[in-house]
Amino acid sequence: MGKATIQSMAKQLGLSRNTVSLALKDSELVTARTKELVIRHARSVGYLPGEASQDGGEAPSEFSGYAEESGGYARTEKVETGKENTEPFRIMILRKTDIAVYWDKVISGISSEASLSGCQTQVAVVTKDAEKNLVLPIGIDDGIKAVFCVQLFSEEYIAKIREKGIWLFFLDERKSMETGAVGDVVKMEGVNAVVALTKHLIDQGMKQIGFLSENSDRYETMYDRYDGYCYAMRQAGLSPDPSIVIPNPESDFFYRLQTFEEIVDSYRVKPDAVVCGNDSIAKFLTQALREKGYRVPEDVAITGFDNDEEGMLDPFFSTVYINPKWLGRRMVQCFLWRLEHPDAPFEKIMVEGKVILRRSSGKN
Repeated sequence: MGKATIQSMAKQLGLSRNTVSLALKDSELVTARTKELVIRHARSVGYLPGEASQDGGEAPSEFSGYAEESGGYARTEKVETGKENTEPFRIMILRKTDIAVYWDKVISGISSEASLSGCQTQVAVVTKDAEKNLVLPIGIDDGIKAVFCVQLFSEEYIAKIREKGIWLFFLDERKSMETGAVGDVVKMEGVNAVVALTKHLIDQGMKQIGFLSENSDRYETMYDRYDGYCYAMRQAGLSPDPSIVIPNPESDFFYRLQTFEEIVDSYRVKPDAVVCGNDSIAKFLTQALREKGYRVPEDVAITGFDNDEEGMLDPFFSTVYINPKWLGRRMVQCFLWRLEHPDAPFEKIMVEGKVILRRSSGKN
């Protein structure tokens, strides 16, 4: 076998000659994952950088910039000895004291993808008092490159983090951010998915279709779901009784059975169906309806969102499934892209969900 050249490696890897050459030069025009692929292959075939010119390419003096030993992305700094010191990037994941398993799955996705990319993660739980008093987590000053907010925090708390020059990544965003975008956002698509769920109910002849969620006036994801419901109803020319359309219930203790029984009592008409903002709401509403003597789905059909099978009642809810682990992985991928494009405008990445129809939404 002849000596490895840029041309021969490009052919073996299925890449262009120019891409291989740029990867060996640590060019910003090539993604870090491609650089890793090229560098690993170059070493495996015994490619000698100093001999690159033999096939017409400019010879890079070394495989620079990319730290293979870290398993992925790392920062490289010069120390007093003149040698390079490589450390993995550190990500802090912020969550609230909410014990929902859903957030654990998102965090699991973040941790696994970060590990594959050579980044380190740590989870910090922010209490209500800490958020109110603007107390940042311990360790945030210890070389944290980015903070991932898997739940929403106050604008004041986010501003406190920004003062430290730390990058921010969000799983949702507030409907009205007075300061404008302050970081990249990965969010669940909710409009089209809920349009599909609502049309499914309409197609079965249901007319008095209600809506129940929380914080639709504050959180983009919840507003999107409400927007999808409203669009489908308008398109069908349906105007349900206002008493069964509750996007922003006034309650300090929303997720409890008593609250949902009060909501059912407030209905002036019996709904044919209710589109719920998530599966937890669907679960509590189903319990409240049954307490009041209604059958689900025979009397009132129900839909949810999230496909939280662990918390579902029988019948399982028609819902929208977006793998929470994938959402977490996508946040890390967004971070890795930001490392290569630090000056690019902030991005909002929409992740599509899959509509799942089950018995809770059908009366047949």
